[in-house]
Amino acid sequence: MPNTQAPQSNLIRDLGIVGWYQQEAPMIAALATETPLLLVGPHGTGKSLLLERLAKVMDLSFRHYNASILNFDDLIGFPIPDHDRVKYLRTPVDAWDAQAIFIDEISRCRPDLQNRLFPLIHEKKLQGAALPQLQYRWSAMNPPPDENASEDECYIGAQPLDPALADRFGWIIAIPTELQLDDRFDLIRGPEIKPNAGVNLQKAIQQTRSRMQISKQIFGENVLRYVDAVAMALHHSNIKLSNRRLRILYDNILSLLATQRFDSPSDASFLALKYSIPQRAQRSIDEEKLIRAHRAALRVKALPVDDICRRLLQEPDPVERIAIALSSTDEDIMVATILDARASLTFPKRLALSTVLFPVLVTHKPNTPAIVFEAIGEDVSLVESLVPTVESIATHSQRYILADSVSKSCARLSDTEVWIEDILWTAFRQEQLDDPDALVSFARTCKQIITEVLG
Repeated sequence: MPNTQAPQSNLIRDLGIVGWYQQEAPMIAALATETPLLLVGPHGTGKSLLLERLAKVMDLSFRHYNASILNFDDLIGFPIPDHDRVKYLRTPVDAWDAQAIFIDEISRCRPDLQNRLFPLIHEKKLQGAALPQLQYRWSAMNPPPDENASEDECYIGAQPLDPALADRFGWIIAIPTELQLDDRFDLIRGPEIKPNAGVNLQKAIQQTRSRMQISKQIFGENVLRYVDAVAMALHHSNIKLSNRRLRILYDNILSLLATQRFDSPSDASFLALKYSIPQRAQRSIDEEKLIRAHRAALRVKALPVDDICRRLLQEPDPVERIAIALSSTDEDIMVATILDARASLTFPKRLALSTVLFPVLVTHKPNTPAIVFEAIGEDVSLVESLVPTVESIATHSQRYILADSVSKSCARLSDTEVWIEDILWTAFRQEQLDDPDALVSFARTCKQIITEVLG
């Protein structure tokens, strides 16, 4: 049997949820990619509690709906006539401004409402209108009916999820029901949220995001072959995956590999397979069939991973990864690494990285693909187009305090560091600057690391 036990980490345990060791890496992957997530497990296993705590420590605008009593008006507001049209009165609990939406007990949802949830889960839309702030779509359900289940394992009113709706969820994660002794003791004591839980979680999410493109570049061909082979093997076991599901499985494996929690790509592939099967929302899944299909797929010849690729995957710092990639002769690796690093950084740090990297690439690697120059060029143009203006700011406001901090940081810059001043004021102008001194330090580090390679 494949080793699906991901290396133990405390990210979920620090949220006060015990026993979810195998589920932690898929949870991080789902959060990093903002993939729709469905948790399947008996009552009392912490499904709702975990999602509520995730929203809390990530400081998300969160909506929690119970599907068994949900009306569509709860999501969109109350409809009222408006001449020949209908408009919706906003309510404090409607979904329009939500960053995370949790549909609990989704298997108890009326069939007509399940149909209306399709675009919300799949496209982040309601009534054809996009929800621009929505990042996360989460759901939970009890296990579907099983003829072999005991009476106390059956849930009255719970139904298998509609196959088409189940196929809209990227991850369908089974929740652990049996706990180790230490976990049981912790559960009885009442574990609490650790003070640094949110910070560590956000760091893990950002690090995973920062490896997505490089994970695809290194493992993509292997994973492509694996997905194609495992789909055929599953088909022979009467587990049929849609074309959409094949792409989802491909992305899930790569995102799991990007978490850097697996010594073997094979282990990551099996865990992704295990928690990407939509049929889990309709019936129990025979894991032996998954194991046999997985082993059959592994017979497909794998591609080697060279030393530079290993260093890229092992290096946690995005700027150091760029330095490694710039020393490689593989253009695709360089492109993937730069785009990953840029996507993983906050807006101010992105400005600093791009300001340093753009002239270096123009001078030393002018044939770099246009997609890189277009991406970092957007940041550079914001800095270059900065025009001095006079802004009236109340002296008692936080913005005044921040502006004063920016001025002091600029005053401490050396003659060779004046380029950082425009980055500081651009980030300030865009209202996305928190710590000027930290940004100065990051900009200096970028300059040092990048110029040591190509400067």
